[in-house]
Amino acid sequence: MEGAMRLVQGVTAMVPDDPESNAVWLIRFTSIQFGISFFTSITRTDNNGALALLGLYASFGRKCEASKLYFVFLVLSCLTDLVWMVMYGNQISGAELQEIQNEWEDYAFPPVTIAKFVLAMSVIQFFVKVVSIPFTYKLFNNLIDDDVPSTLPRGGRPSYSASATSSHPPAASSEAPAGYQTAAKDEL
Repeated sequence: MEGAMRLVQGVTAMVPDDPESNAVWLIRFTSIQFGISFFTSITRTDNNGALALLGLYASFGRKCEASKLYFVFLVLSCLTDLVWMVMYGNQISGAELQEIQNEWEDYAFPPVTIAKFVLAMSVIQFFVKVVSIPFTYKLFNNLIDDDVPSTLPRGGRPSYSASATSSHPPAASSEAPAGYQTAAKDEL
């Protein structure tokens, strides 16, 4: 356990603390994930495209809560991808055996070459996800909460005044200028 903690500390020490650079790296990683998800969707129904879009939203918008959500889903996605790759790899082996024995008609599976391609793309996507985990962690850890103005330190509380909290612009007069009314009558 202590070795794992040292490994995590060593990895996070290599990732910069600057949220801007973490966001740029995360945009790169999630763009790659999104592109690869097009290829894996040939035979694999998964949510990697939607997950990559959440990562893009979190990194482009520098949203703390979206980054946390993306981090949790990214870790869960890595776990399910690992399980899927082990199971799918075993199915490819079974499909190859069926193909060699000329019993392909009885085996419901996509062509072996396509299945191998999708598995290879899934492995690449898995590694991209694993590499992006520390950047995602550092991004949401170094961002200021979404409801706190950016001029305050992390965890600071803003002081609200009545004029600052009003999100509505001043009400406009209900009367239109006279020139506007006469121009509208001329068009009718």
